[in-house]
Amino acid sequence: MLIFFIHGVAEAKVKFARPLEHLIKEDLSQRGIKPPFFHSGFYADILNNKGKISNFIHQDLQLAKQENPNINPQDIFRGQEIREEFISDFVGDAFTYLNPERGAKIRESIAGHLEEFILHHPEEKELHIIAHSMGTVILWDILFSQKFPHDDAAYKIRSLIKKEVQLKSIFTLGSPILLFNMILDIKPEQVHDFLLDYQQPLQWTNIIHSSDLIAYPISSSLRSTNESKLSVKDKFISTNANNLEKTVRAVAEFPAVEAASKLTPGVNQAFSLAAIAAGAADAHINYWHCSQTVKIIVDSILEDEKIIDVVIERLKKVSGMTITLLKDSKNAQKVNQVGQNGWDQMFGNVDKLKENFQFSDNSGKLRMRDNLAQVPRVSIYNSDGNCQFRGYVGLIHANELKQEVEAIKQKYMRTI
Repeated sequence: MLIFFIHGVAEAKVKFARPLEHLIKEDLSQRGIKPPFFHSGFYADILNNKGKISNFIHQDLQLAKQENPNINPQDIFRGQEIREEFISDFVGDAFTYLNPERGAKIRESIAGHLEEFILHHPEEKELHIIAHSMGTVILWDILFSQKFPHDDAAYKIRSLIKKEVQLKSIFTLGSPILLFNMILDIKPEQVHDFLLDYQQPLQWTNIIHSSDLIAYPISSSLRSTNESKLSVKDKFISTNANNLEKTVRAVAEFPAVEAASKLTPGVNQAFSLAAIAAGAADAHINYWHCSQTVKIIVDSILEDEKIIDVVIERLKKVSGMTITLLKDSKNAQKVNQVGQNGWDQMFGNVDKLKENFQFSDNSGKLRMRDNLAQVPRVSIYNSDGNCQFRGYVGLIHANELKQEVEAIKQKYMRTI
């Protein structure tokens, strides 16, 4: 499994996705799933030096101060810090991408990163893309726009994700696609054209923090394309973005404030706006550190994961496991050709059957036997009765394997 990240605005760190990588690995590890490979598509080095904008603003404010010493720059240009650190960063990055020449270079940079990532892991054929903020707009443009010249890197990216790997899902975090498409003007038919080759629906999950003023739902706008080829879900995170937002909301619930809001309806609205203003910037950038973001992503990735595949991955990690048969569902290669009946004939009269249960999703079943030395041998069969995994451990690791099988039984056994 490959996970490719595309960052958003005001990003200066090449390892911008590292916190989210760590959380995804940790979550998958707890579920007994092999961790994926990660790569970040970093393009910030192509963006304009927006520091010049701040310098120009500062010079203009100083000039105004010289002309009228009695003025306070904070009064005539309110919210300077917010303007410079957040709004100008977002608008600056957006305008930079919309510049045709720089936009082409950004797409070229992302294509290079993606190609390198895929070539370094030729055995992996499942790709998931996670994009944030302006990165979601860039991804939207790359996948669906028809305005590019024939040699644009966008077509290289489309070729990679259709011929070299399969794009299984997209995750957009804090996305302003709904707004920017008024400029890009990508039509539903263009999305449909991209999805023509897809046999299974492309899964698209759009994650929105409730206080993120830049993030908007997209499911209704995309659902009008082709429902059989695109599955779109908006997922909301409603926690407070920071302690200041939490404090403002708590103050709004004071009895005196609630009483005042009944007399003056604008009071309640003012506190609501103040809370959003307090949390908006953090809400937009905190997706990379958010445990709820991770849960949404992992749950979606594993939505179509069969229990039999999860169980096999867990058994492979048991200490001392010697694998005597491993059938790869992707290439159908076997280590040996002993089937279920052959195994039973060889060991059925000697080994003692200890476990024999089916999985709750009917994807297969697990059987475990002990030999005369009480060494466990475990086998996994698919729904057709074909063995997909077989292995054993030595006596020193017997208890660990039995404990793992018991944990699998408690979580995945069919009870009806």
